[in-house]
Order: sequence, then C-alpha cells, then structure tokens
Amino acid sequence: MARRLALHYVPRPSPVHRLDARTKLFAVLAVTCALLRPAGPVFAVATLGLSGVVMAARLPWNLLGRTVRGWLPFLVGIFVVQAFSPAGMGPADLSPAPSTASAVQEGLAFLGSFFPPDAVVRALLTVWRLLLMVLWAVVFTAVTRPRDLQDAVLWLLRPLPFLPARRIAVMAALSLRFFALLLDDLEEIRLARKARLGDRRRNPFHGLRTTVPALFRKALARTESTALALAARGYREDLPARVPPWPLNQATGVCLLAAFLAALHLF
Repeated sequence: MARRLALHYVPRPSPVHRLDARTKLFAVLAVTCALLRPAGPVFAVATLGLSGVVMAARLPWNLLGRTVRGWLPFLVGIFVVQAFSPAGMGPADLSPAPSTASAVQEGLAFLGSFFPPDAVVRALLTVWRLLLMVLWAVVFTAVTRPRDLQDAVLWLLRPLPFLPARRIAVMAALSLRFFALLLDDLEEIRLARKARLGDRRRNPFHGLRTTVPALFRKALARTESTALALAARGYREDLPARVPPWPLNQATGVCLLAAFLAALHLF
C-alpha cells in the first residue's frame, strides 16, 4: 500500500537512489528557488528534469498521477481565484434574445470578460509552478530514505550552536515517516468503509464522522509506539553522531545546477 501513495520511500537499484541525501536535498531546493520567479526556460527545464529523474530512478508514473489527483481540487481552486476577474460585471442586458450563433458568441465574450486571457495565462503558470514544486518534493521523498534525510539535516544544522541539531534532524525524519504512515492508515480506513458499503452513503458528514475518530486513534497509537521505541533504543541527544563527508563531485554538481538555473533567468 505504501508504494501506491505519495511521501513514501520507494526502493530501487538506481543511480538517483545512490546519490547522497545532501545532493538531492540541495538540488530540490535549487529547483524550488528557481521556480519562485516566473521564467519560461526554468519551467521547461524543471518539467523535463522531473521526467528524466523519474525515469532514471525507475519510479512508477502512477506515483505522480496519484499526487496530481490528490492536489487537483486545491489547484483548481487556485486557478479559479487567479483567473477570475469581476471587472466584466455590469448591468443586465434587456435586449431581445439573439440567434443561436450570436448567443454562443456573446456567451463566450461574457465568459471572457470574467476570465481574461492574460489572467488565465498567469493562473496556469501559477498552478504549473505549484504542481512542479509538489512533484519534486514527492520524488525527493521517494528516492531518499528517512535515515539519510536525518543525516543531511544534522549535517546542515550542526554548525549552528544555538539549535538542537540532532533533535531537529530526528523529528524531521520521524515526521516524514509518521505522515506517510498516516496516509497508509487513511487508505486502510477508506478501504474498510468501502468494504462495508459506507461509500454509498450520500451524507458526506457520515464519512467524516467515521474516518476522523479512527484516524485519530491510529495516530495516538503510533505516537505512543514511536515514543516507546525511542526509549527502548536509548535515544540520547548528547551522544556523538558521525555523518560521512559530502562527496566533492556531487557538491560541485549541485553548484553547477544552481548556476545553470540562475543563468536561465537571464534569457
């Protein structure tokens, strides 16, 4: 079940999986920062790069499809809000009813007054940008083990003496894993409701009434089991943690990627 959902690690014998977690983390950060500023070449490179990484990592394409389907209502809402312009609202037209062809043309013109072409283009670019950010994050979690992410965060925060680097690193890895398990629990609850014909009820609040308490109980149980597991393994923040050095060739590659993405904004 975990491999069919987002935010799960998908083990594969691929060169992308074998990369250092810091390399993947900074590469995703570079792409995300480049997407914050609108630029056509950056969007094209990010889209083609995402497809190339998915193929190189041998990830299932339905992983991205399920992610898009899950975010689709949110993206549609953003598109409507961005593209809608009330400037075209005016007094009602009391003229006689036109013919069918002219009615269609007037209907399209009326719709275009509420959704101007330039606003629609801006809304599409916004949705595309957000979708690329989400998909890059999903691919990162699919090719990076939580333990490797913990080491990367620890290496990143260790030079800051006023932050509990080890605690933050452990919490980051556990949060990612915990959220992925909650998605599994939610899918299990959904299948259980479907097996009991609960999905045929027309009242949407009935599904919330049965899903939310069950998910809350499972979340509390997983929290308690995680705390007991940490205590049983003798978790201590004062113990030294060894993080291997970042390979120089991979660090150089990330710097070249950041420079390339920055140069694309000049065109």
